[in-house]
Amino acid sequence: MGAKKVKISSVKRAAHLKSKKTPLSKQQQQKQKQKRDQLKSKREQGQNIFSQKARKRDNLAQRKKHNKLASLGLDPLEEDNEDGDDELLDNVADMLDGDDLALLQANKRKRKTKATGEEDPDQGQSIGLERAYASDTKKEQDAQKIKLDLLPIKSRDGQIITRTTEVDYIPKPKQKKKNEEEEEDDDSEEDGDTEYEDSDDDVVNDVEAASAAPVQKLISTTDLLIARQQEIERQKYRIGIICSGLLEKPEDKMRNFHALYELMDEINPASRQANLMAVRKLAIISVTEIFKDILPEYRVGQVDTKMQTLRKATLDRVTFENALLQQFKKFLQKLEQITAQVNRRGGLRTPQTVKLATVAVQCMCDLLVAHPYFNYVQNIAQLLVYMLNCNYAEMRTAVNQCFRTVFSNDKRFEMTLFIVRRINHLIKTKQNNVHVECITCLMGLKIKNVNLDAEKENELKQKKLESHRQRLLSLSKKERKRRKKLTEVNRELEETRAEENKQAKHQKLTEIIKMVFTIYFRVLKNDPTSRVLSAILEGLAEFAHVINLDFFSDLIDVLNRILEDQDELGYRERLHCVQTIFVILSGQGEVLNIDPIRFYQHFYRNMLAVQAGKNHDDFAIILRTLDEVLVKRRRNMSQQRLMAFMKRLLTGSLHLLHNGTLATLGTIKQTFQLTSVLDNLLDTDTTIGSGRYDPELDDPEYCNAASTALYELALLARHYHPTVRRMAVHIAHGVPASGEGALPTEIGKLTSHELFTQFDSTQMAFNPTIPLPKAGQPKLKRGKHLYIRSDFKKEYGKLLQQGKVSQTKDKQTVQIDFFSALQ
Repeated sequence: MGAKKVKISSVKRAAHLKSKKTPLSKQQQQKQKQKRDQLKSKREQGQNIFSQKARKRDNLAQRKKHNKLASLGLDPLEEDNEDGDDELLDNVADMLDGDDLALLQANKRKRKTKATGEEDPDQGQSIGLERAYASDTKKEQDAQKIKLDLLPIKSRDGQIITRTTEVDYIPKPKQKKKNEEEEEDDDSEEDGDTEYEDSDDDVVNDVEAASAAPVQKLISTTDLLIARQQEIERQKYRIGIICSGLLEKPEDKMRNFHALYELMDEINPASRQANLMAVRKLAIISVTEIFKDILPEYRVGQVDTKMQTLRKATLDRVTFENALLQQFKKFLQKLEQITAQVNRRGGLRTPQTVKLATVAVQCMCDLLVAHPYFNYVQNIAQLLVYMLNCNYAEMRTAVNQCFRTVFSNDKRFEMTLFIVRRINHLIKTKQNNVHVECITCLMGLKIKNVNLDAEKENELKQKKLESHRQRLLSLSKKERKRRKKLTEVNRELEETRAEENKQAKHQKLTEIIKMVFTIYFRVLKNDPTSRVLSAILEGLAEFAHVINLDFFSDLIDVLNRILEDQDELGYRERLHCVQTIFVILSGQGEVLNIDPIRFYQHFYRNMLAVQAGKNHDDFAIILRTLDEVLVKRRRNMSQQRLMAFMKRLLTGSLHLLHNGTLATLGTIKQTFQLTSVLDNLLDTDTTIGSGRYDPELDDPEYCNAASTALYELALLARHYHPTVRRMAVHIAHGVPASGEGALPTEIGKLTSHELFTQFDSTQMAFNPTIPLPKAGQPKLKRGKHLYIRSDFKKEYGKLLQQGKVSQTKDKQTVQIDFFSALQ
């Protein structure tokens, strides 16, 4: 029996072909199986967050639809049933064709018209009543008015008249419920990946300030101050959170630097509001402390990660260092902008900007001291050199102290050489018209045992080596081979001893000294009346022991011309000139044929300029000069000159504090121990010398000091300080090593400089310690009776003899009835 053919319509055939599936290959079947397994594992681990959001959004839309139908008085369940019926009819329509499909669609249209046309009459009436009530209520609110009290007025008769007025009623907007707000927030969420942020991101981004709406109302000054303090405390907390996160893990928190940079600006770019001055200072100091902690001690190199293949750990480290370098550069640029406001022409110089620039300069000084070898540190040093000549003393003092610290801690002398070169360029550009701090900061250089004649010595050494080389060429082959091995061994020994490093450091130190003396000599030659002359002379006195021998004679002539020609020169500058000259003459300058008698006169004339007042600290200059004059050059001095210096020195000790007096007595004691010529000054017989002592004569050679004695020792023996009394008695006894008048060992071994510093009482510490008074009962002395009338004494005596005295109950007081006795 054959198969029966059935005719199928074109619509059914198209639907059949559409639903027909092509057979899959084995690879496609395996891929589908893997996808199904992955979806199954994801469902087991947790539902997809996107499906959750979509389901939540569908539920919210469906809930809103049901609420809307319920407000209109319709049954949402019936609506759902109708929707379900419509869906069922649509599914059935897919399986029909021709006349059956047309009939089904006509029935569907009839059902819709029937549903919309049939309404409950009671339900329509209720809806109309609600609408009418709502319109009437709105009209009443529009017509409603309220009374407001106005300010009272006072009439001419003195009566107070109250006033009122009517205004339209404006109802307050109803607040939405929290549930509705949450639903709207959930509805407004956008599809996308969920970002999991840190717990302190809201603090870093300052969400609280962004969400706070400005309140338009009248506020008092107290409210402003309270709001300011609250804002400062809030920003303090925020800065603390940001900094703690950076210090905890700086590799992942580099973006937090931007929040701190925003607080450093005058206007916060995020909130478009002005930052408080206290907040800006806190932000600058906080970023400085962070960089002091996280910056490495070495110099970071630039590595191109695109051209080189690096391991993961190395790549992470290089990426972090590059990001750190960029942030450090940005921070320095901001500090430069802050300082430029007060240092450049046309800048905004207000008290606030000056204080902020002072904080910025101090932060740069701290960074330079903490990391002197990091990147961009030379830029910091160059900016600080220009700030060394600014018009604000506080900034100059901070930079001066910073450079002194860098000079004392620098072991490589690289940064020291760079700073000295920049200072030289600044002084040369300004034509010596700079502040004193540009010169005094050079006093912090640690310069010892530097020979500026080393280049000549090296040339002589090279000549000797060349002659030695010629001799080696004439040796035999075997001897040359042996010499070669010895040379290699010596080179290896020098490398192990770091001889090359020492030579490089010594060369840098020599360049530094040359640059310093270039600055000093330029000022002395071109502008001897400059305001930095005092600092120049002080520096020359400090570094005179390393001056090249070729400059000695010219330098002494220049200093002598300054002492002779400039009458307005102060005592301090004169003392520095004399100190420099005697330091030169006591060292390598002994070979020079120079008579220093004129400099003795200048020093003798200015010895009494220091007294127990504001300039007492300058006595240290006199002490250093006395060491050169009385100790090192004592053999080049005549007896008359030496005695004159001793007499004037002891006379000046009466005008000093106790530490200056002790330093003076220490110098005299040392001189007495080195020579026996001064014993004549302890003899009170004035017939020994020739002539009469003239203390007002400025020439120590002809003042006849041998005709006097050291009478000041008798005054110092009654000094308030016990050590001064003991030292004066010791010198008066002829400086004995033991026996009567000898000093204890702990005092006798101290030099004059040590006595000046150890017994200094400027810090309110007396040496030795003053003992406390002994505790005890004070002794009461019996007093004497004084009588205004002489005859009353006799009457009083008679009363006591007659016994008209009555004792009280306590038997400690005596009562006398004078009135009855006189009657």
